[in-house]
Amino acid sequence: MDPLVSVIIPVWDVQKLLPRCLDSALAQTHRPLEIIVVDDGSTDGSLAVMQAYARAHSEVQVISQRHRSLGPARNAALSVAQGEFVAFMDADDWVEPDFISDTALIAEESGADVVVGGFVFHLGRLRVPFPFLPRVSSMTGMEAAELSIHLTRFPAFAWNKVYRRSLFHPDDPPFPSIEYEDLATTPRILRRAGTVALTRKVYYHYCLRSDSITGAFSAKNVFSFAAAIDLLRHDLHENDRWDGWNRSFRRLLRQALMIMGVQVMLQPNHIPLRQRVPLMVRFARLLRGLSERPTDGERLRPVRIRTSRARGSTPRQPVSATIAVTKPEIVQS
Repeated sequence: MDPLVSVIIPVWDVQKLLPRCLDSALAQTHRPLEIIVVDDGSTDGSLAVMQAYARAHSEVQVISQRHRSLGPARNAALSVAQGEFVAFMDADDWVEPDFISDTALIAEESGADVVVGGFVFHLGRLRVPFPFLPRVSSMTGMEAAELSIHLTRFPAFAWNKVYRRSLFHPDDPPFPSIEYEDLATTPRILRRAGTVALTRKVYYHYCLRSDSITGAFSAKNVFSFAAAIDLLRHDLHENDRWDGWNRSFRRLLRQALMIMGVQVMLQPNHIPLRQRVPLMVRFARLLRGLSERPTDGERLRPVRIRTSRARGSTPRQPVSATIAVTKPEIVQS
């Protein structure tokens, strides 16, 4: 019998695009399949769309919570997921019908804990395939984890991968409640994998929208990027990877400065012109501080979000949680 696969889709105010996403998930040739959609406090008709799909399709399960961002929404779905494998989608994207069947088969035949597939970016009518995935069929989890902090070679996106659910520990919510959450999470999950398999076949279609995180760019994005790097920095320090990965981490800092510089200075955004240079100066100072080993006594800790009021359509109670850098005594909110 083919393995059960859980597809996790956080949703926030994407009523018009959500049907395309859900239709592509339901069109998967693989069964059995559970599709867990999480309404993260939407203010449009997204929840009604989700509930209509759940009534019409037994594969669809709905979780609803107050708006706590994409990371805690994914974590809530992971807390009730039952699949042997887990995949993530963003609610404004879509996938090819053989995404799950092909990657699950690769995992089963190779014994890989993670399978990475190809993807394309869509900006209006422009279609841009990502060309830089390594031309190998597999690597160790440790190799993949270190490579995933190379932003232009093996991006740390959560959504072009299928994972064994056992990589996600029940007492360790993987995603933080910040933007660029994948950078703080994917290296940690890949490091737990024995083998990571790769295929350059395109399965995932990533939609760049003017009102998405990358489209509605502001100073908040710049500081969120720094916060994600800080989470990664603490993870490397706590898991004895600071010295071994230091060269890769410093390359990440250089890439971060370059990418944010392009976003802030050259691309359309919501940052006033007079604030752009001072913002980049401040960001560069932050990165210089992040280049040093953490000495603040803080650690990565799970944080239960008790105010999110997560509830679902399954018998299992979803748990809304996140991970943060905190003092040891701060473990819940």
